[in-house]
Amino acid sequence: MSTFELIEFKFDPDDFTLQLEDEFLIAKLTNEINAVDDAAVLKQAALKLLHLAVHRQAVIRSLCNRLANLEADTIRTKYEE
Repeated sequence: MSTFELIEFKFDPDDFTLQLEDEFLIAKLTNEINAVDDAAVLKQAALKLLHLAVHRQAVIRSLCNRLANLEADTIRTKYEE
C-alpha cells in the first residue's frame, strides 16, 4: 500500500470572521425569535434554522470535494509531464 503525506493548513481565526451581512442576519433572526410567544411558531423557526444549517454544511462539503478533485487533477497532470 502506498503512503500518503498528510498536509495540514493552518487557518487564521480572522479568516472566519462574520461579515456585516451575517451580523445583520443574526440580529434580525434574534429579534424575530425573541418576539415569538407561541411554542409552535418557535418550533417551526428552529426546524427551518436546522434545515438551513444542514444545507449550508452540504454546500461547504460539496465545495471542498470539488476543490480537492481539482487539486488532485492538477497534481496528476504535473506528474504525467
